[in-house]
Amino acid sequence: MEPDVSVETSAMIRIAIIPIGKIPHQTLRDYYSMFLHHHTIPLSSISSFYTEEQKSPFTNQPWETGSLRFKFVLGGAPPSPWEDFQSNRKILAVIGVCHCPLSPDLDSVIEEFDGVCKGYASARVTRCFGFFPCDSQVSLSLRCILVNFLFLNWNRIGFVIIYIFLIL
Repeated sequence: MEPDVSVETSAMIRIAIIPIGKIPHQTLRDYYSMFLHHHTIPLSSISSFYTEEQKSPFTNQPWETGSLRFKFVLGGAPPSPWEDFQSNRKILAVIGVCHCPLSPDLDSVIEEFDGVCKGYASARVTRCFGFFPCDSQVSLSLRCILVNFLFLNWNRIGFVIIYIFLIL
């Protein structure tokens, strides 16, 4: 049995956290730890996007007591040969993190992110977050979600980013 496998592992959604551009090692660890705090999201804090008139595939979900569980993988992971047989091993989402002060050209950041995402064919959702952008970068951002919450702590920023990730 593999060391990180448990009964709960098959219920987790694997998300790759990928550094894009130049990021100091400690800064990358700070960004990663921000996501780790939010590995479980209660279903009661989100809602189904179906109306009562529509036939929802989520009618049997325990919205009051259930939760979404995420497993964040720093730097991604090589594809598992078992992905086709065990879907919990697939990377279903890719989050790119960019430290904007060291990556002034957001166009090259987006190109790099698009290239990295091609390696994750099973990913259904891809988002690139740029942290601490300067004023010139704000006007240039088209496909990178810029994050500049100067007065919030890391835990609160992670909370906001996870919900942005779930909504978009």
